[in-house]
Amino acid sequence: MQELISQYLHQYNEFKHWSPSHLAALFVSLSCIVLIPLYSKHYLNEKAQYKLGAAIGILIACSLLAWNLLVAASGNYSLQKDLPLQLCRFANLTVVLVMVWRKQWWFELLYFWALAGMLQASITPDLKEDYPHFLYFRYWIGHTGMILALVYAAVVYQMRPQFKHVLKAMVGINVFMLFAALVNVLIGANYFWICNKPPTASILDYLGPWPWYIFFAEFVALANFSLAYLPWLLVDYIQKKQSNTE
Repeated sequence: MQELISQYLHQYNEFKHWSPSHLAALFVSLSCIVLIPLYSKHYLNEKAQYKLGAAIGILIACSLLAWNLLVAASGNYSLQKDLPLQLCRFANLTVVLVMVWRKQWWFELLYFWALAGMLQASITPDLKEDYPHFLYFRYWIGHTGMILALVYAAVVYQMRPQFKHVLKAMVGINVFMLFAALVNVLIGANYFWICNKPPTASILDYLGPWPWYIFFAEFVALANFSLAYLPWLLVDYIQKKQSNTE
């Protein structure tokens, strides 16, 4: 069984950026991100809304756990590669705090972390396995599924960030990076791409060599977090304009 699982995990068609499977994933993801929160808000009662939101969060977390179980069952689990110390994996595990327990304070962190990181990960996926491999589905559930979860929390649960939470997100991500860096030193890993850039194309390729790309990535993160708040500025502007006309 171990050998069969290992063969399955390592035998796949190579994923290519902007291939039909990439475009299909983006189309399905965008459709879900738009339609599911709107449907829930307008057609489900409060109890059903909560059940659907909780299911989204649990699905995301379970997709990561299932991947870890498969890797462990294959005999290839590695402390250097498979701990939840990439930001997206950590977010996948903790999104249940928002979707199941509706913790506003955690939403304020994940909103900025996820929208910044997951959008980039959707455009330039760090993905090797193409459709219909399990890890293809796991990747999109773990990335664009996070965007769906946070949009759902905002639209249905009526959670929202404040601009001051950009600073909170910056502090949080740096604390996470320092912890990941400590683990990297202790076990010889490269979590959060602190020691080297990812093997596939990413925005870090444009930020210079190590360690400069880490420094410049701080400014990219700050810019992305600020951009993630723009929709709320628009919402506030529309609401203020409507109140002034009444």
